[in-house]
Amino acid sequence: MTLPVKEAALREQDYIVEQRRWLHAHPELSCQEKETTAHIAAELEKCGVEVQTFDDITGAIGIIRGAAPGKTVMLRADIDALPITEKDDGRPYVSCNPGVMHACGHDCHAAMLLGAARILNERRDALRGTVKLLFQMGEEKGVESRRYVEKGALEGVDALLGLHVWSQLPSGKVNFSDGPRMACSDRFIITVRGAEDATVTAAAAVVLALQQFAAREIPHSPFVLTVGKLNSLAGGADPPAQVEIVGTARTFDRALRARLPQILGQTAAGTAQVYGCTAGCEYRFGPSAVINEHSMLNELARGAARNVMGEDALVPLALQMGGEDFAILAENAPAVFGFLGIRNEAKGSTSPHHSPDFRVDEDVLHWGAGIYAQFALDFLK
Repeated sequence: MTLPVKEAALREQDYIVEQRRWLHAHPELSCQEKETTAHIAAELEKCGVEVQTFDDITGAIGIIRGAAPGKTVMLRADIDALPITEKDDGRPYVSCNPGVMHACGHDCHAAMLLGAARILNERRDALRGTVKLLFQMGEEKGVESRRYVEKGALEGVDALLGLHVWSQLPSGKVNFSDGPRMACSDRFIITVRGAEDATVTAAAAVVLALQQFAAREIPHSPFVLTVGKLNSLAGGADPPAQVEIVGTARTFDRALRARLPQILGQTAAGTAQVYGCTAGCEYRFGPSAVINEHSMLNELARGAARNVMGEDALVPLALQMGGEDFAILAENAPAVFGFLGIRNEAKGSTSPHHSPDFRVDEDVLHWGAGIYAQFALDFLK
């Protein structure tokens, strides 16, 4: 007798935690996840799942083909770690790779999806359609999901689910809200040129002008503009004849985003001109905003969460200004993105993502596997 998904997910909890701890102990940086990919491929093959890997990129795709034809659903997990030195608190699965750490939860995502693979594969005879399990490299770089798009992995995909463990949500809670969820993440470089005694003053004025523009936009649309660096490009001259301003722009507003290269360029040029300088702007588009705009998929994801975690598990979550390259995948298939709470004060799971003492409540991970699996089954019905 096949267990309900909720019970099957609980049965896989020990396996999921075991996989998460192995992945946590063996972190690899973006696009360097060779050992991680080999491990994931071996685990998929061990439970009878077809595996696709690539000669020129890391990451893997598991493929579960149902007994009857039908639609295709893709479940996505990211697998890369960060250049962070983990705070060693004596746990046996602390990072073995100096200066590299799973400080964002991607080890959890991969482990949850491996658990979902086992749940779904034992149901393959009842499946009408195909499930693709994407273990994606390089999410922290912001644009590497495009490589799978370029290889045709999204062709024929009718629905896509992404799930992220989230330190701002309490354990036992999950979020699949409609509408904007995570902001776009773009980068700009403004170069100010002029007489050596004017460029620093002009660059400072440009920074202030950019901040004033951002303040004006806030009442109309959530918008964050951050200047992170000011670099001298003068080869040692003091004061410099060229100053580089490097920053990021984040918004959910697609129309505003399209105008930002022109707005920032004109603001910089006009401000610099007052000081007898020139300014040019190079604008680099990163991943776009993640927006849950497919109501049927949103409701399907919420239904899966209720089925696995209970009626009271779903909670609101504020808009997140961080970026997520799931957006690139979502531009190529109807998609929904959710957040699984891992915050648990009693277990020390309180630190923010990307911190050296980031911890997770491992007891929730089977729920993530269950949501992945339940969503796929419900969609293919």
